[in-house]
Amino acid sequence: MALQVTEVGIDHRGNELPDGVSALARKDNGVIVGFKVRWREEDEDGRKRQPSKSFSKRKLDSLDRALKAATDFLAGAREAVKLDGAVARPDTSGTMTPNELLREWITHHGPEVSEAYGEKVVRLWANEIEHRPIAHTRLERISADPSTLVRFQDELVKERMQTPKRRDVLSKFRSVMRWGRRRHPGALTLELSGLLELPKHKKSRLAYAPDAIGTERIIEAILNRPAHDDLLPLRDAAFAASMAYTIASRPSEWRLSVRLENLFAPPPGGGIGTVELQRAGDSHQEIDAGLKTGAHVALLLSNAWDRIVMYRAALEDRYGPQPQHALLFQVLGPEGPVWITHEKDAQPVPLAWSMNNYNQWVKRVWIPARKVAAQAPDAPLGLERMVFYDCRHFAISMALHSTLVVGPHGMNLHPLAGWAAHDIETLQRYYSHMIARYMGKPPVDIEQECRAARETVEANPFRPDERIGPQREVHRRRRARALW
Repeated sequence: MALQVTEVGIDHRGNELPDGVSALARKDNGVIVGFKVRWREEDEDGRKRQPSKSFSKRKLDSLDRALKAATDFLAGAREAVKLDGAVARPDTSGTMTPNELLREWITHHGPEVSEAYGEKVVRLWANEIEHRPIAHTRLERISADPSTLVRFQDELVKERMQTPKRRDVLSKFRSVMRWGRRRHPGALTLELSGLLELPKHKKSRLAYAPDAIGTERIIEAILNRPAHDDLLPLRDAAFAASMAYTIASRPSEWRLSVRLENLFAPPPGGGIGTVELQRAGDSHQEIDAGLKTGAHVALLLSNAWDRIVMYRAALEDRYGPQPQHALLFQVLGPEGPVWITHEKDAQPVPLAWSMNNYNQWVKRVWIPARKVAAQAPDAPLGLERMVFYDCRHFAISMALHSTLVVGPHGMNLHPLAGWAAHDIETLQRYYSHMIARYMGKPPVDIEQECRAARETVEANPFRPDERIGPQREVHRRRRARALW
């Protein structure tokens, strides 16, 4: 039970206390246990207030010491108020640790980032940072002794942590600490940029871009794959074509943000359409991850537009017309595209593919189709290793040697950087080998080249002797292990 006290104006020796100081006496027996001071000041918003501070016999060992500390503090407080209008408060956040700062980051900053990014930070912190000494060191100690950050980095190197993972750990740790520095500048005073040095990211491979024939072979394999529903190969082919023949997009943009109202058809008589990649107002927070560099517009070639039209026609033929705010690649249920309602009486919103849906699609559709396409006689070298994201590299590489970029006076990368949502420096760094590959060669008509590749593949279909799907592949490996 808390001790009940009352304030009196006489100290433990019977002397009258000065104005602003009062004694704290127990209600049950009147014994004085400490002293309290009160003073008037302004808060940070300019509002008048009367704060107080107590000095107990228990903490200071005697009532005489408590009284002296109280009167000295009151004198200092009044002097501070004369000069600054308020008494400086100690920054209690200095006693926080990075682990406690992460919990604050989750509460206050977590809603502002994508769900996937927040989960990644928490998971990486729990696995690689939470148990280390740096995570339990007070922020004020880190500010006073920056070498704690250097020892943390040395610890990761000593454990022989791989460079990509070490970069990821340091990047997430620095991100949380930078946020904490903005929130608690009095507790974390050092600049982190020069102390937390991220390992340089060394590429293991240059961006791979197949030719148009190889891309069309993969789409052909997707269309020919066995499926329990005839609608699925059409959807999958449209998804692959949308990535490969859009200059330029990312998988997350197609699965999360592209709605029917965002598509603009090529002009009559042939040409290039557009797709607006932007976040809808009622979309889920994960859309932020899809729009990596913000809303932008990309070019939509006819090879992609034709596949999209075929899929939408088959979908609406089965399930009826779809509203314009429906997602192009929406989750399909037994009764058609799935719509969900987040709150009672709210308008239903389209259900987008989750990251798990996308990963399963890559394993079940893209990888088997890629293996089949790589067996074709006209398949380009390296097609069997092509990842789905390489479709973006294919689209950009096609544009690099086309009339969209190459003119009478050389390459103009500015329009392409805008369509790809890159800056010029990033575009040159990632695609320097492709710029060099096409240097000096005459530009091509990108629409004509892509259309010719599709016609070639359709005129010479490829049928492999045996189709090995993911299920049969698993059984084959199991039988091989049994033989050993």
